[in-house]
Amino acid sequence: MSFKKMIRLVTAAAAISALLSMQALADYAVYSSSGDLPTGVGSEASGTPGVIYAPGVTPHKSSASDMHGVVTYSGGTASAQDTSAAETPVQAESVPVPVAEPQPADAQQPVQDTAAEEISPVEAAVPPVSASTGVDGDPNLVMSNGRMIDITKPMVALTYDDGPQTAAGNRIMDVFARYGQRATFFMVGDRVPSRASEVQRMVAEGHELANHTYSHTYLNKADAATIRKQVAACNDIIEQVAGVRPTIMRLPGGNKNSTVLQNVNMPIILWNIDTLDWKTRNAQSTINAVVGHVHDGDIVLMHELYDATAAATETIVPTLVGQGFQLVTVSELAACRGVQLTPNTVYYSFK
Repeated sequence: MSFKKMIRLVTAAAAISALLSMQALADYAVYSSSGDLPTGVGSEASGTPGVIYAPGVTPHKSSASDMHGVVTYSGGTASAQDTSAAETPVQAESVPVPVAEPQPADAQQPVQDTAAEEISPVEAAVPPVSASTGVDGDPNLVMSNGRMIDITKPMVALTYDDGPQTAAGNRIMDVFARYGQRATFFMVGDRVPSRASEVQRMVAEGHELANHTYSHTYLNKADAATIRKQVAACNDIIEQVAGVRPTIMRLPGGNKNSTVLQNVNMPIILWNIDTLDWKTRNAQSTINAVVGHVHDGDIVLMHELYDATAAATETIVPTLVGQGFQLVTVSELAACRGVQLTPNTVYYSFK
């Protein structure tokens, strides 16, 4: 190769590198807003002013035509599959948190609630590619819900019941956004319309919206027709408000019998780690129930109703990420572990 050709190649490579660095800076931009999402699907995501979004979770427009799919796997090859009464906030408790919070991959300084911070240049995020080829040709690296998952590494599903509840929910989403992670929210249908902005933010940031009945009815005490109505009505209202239809559900209280199992007609997701946050309403107790106890494939039960749970999440998320866990939705966890979710079947974990 001639010396002039070598010079041209080096120059081109430098130009490409500069472009990637510029894109990386855009991906790591600080997004701030003054409040919740405007009404209507397809609005820009918003959260606490000054929250730094990790790569792949910078606010983006969301619609039925560009919703991220959940990645499923068959024979080692990945393919994309589409997914489709106010509470009184509990006062946050002053709880000592012994676990030091690691810095997120995209931030060199702690994030302040009211002021944007300067972000150092980093490598450009890997662009989305066809799920059948993986990322960089590696079938173990796949794009799902706007960010990359390594299916060979440990992952956990953090789940939140009984919402939406705007104060706690937005705090929870803020920390997931900072670290580029995802959660599953099992929502009560009759609480959704009055909190449309929060629910639409969940969709925009790649979280999973799931069914927790329309009015938090204990289905083991209901007849077949009521069971079907409670499940369908919850799915309908979430789809109406958020533009996506839940594909999984959780039974209030986890209560079930043969009539329930015959009439829910959706995969039933329970849990194998119960934080008892509804009982203790204490952030440190919730942290202690999770940190040091979770393993690959676990499903963790928490509730969106409590400020103490939001405070616990602000420690749990960075701690688990620092320990090497990927925090994924329930449907992602099942798919990554090769489980095809089946209606009227109960799942406690995906180990």
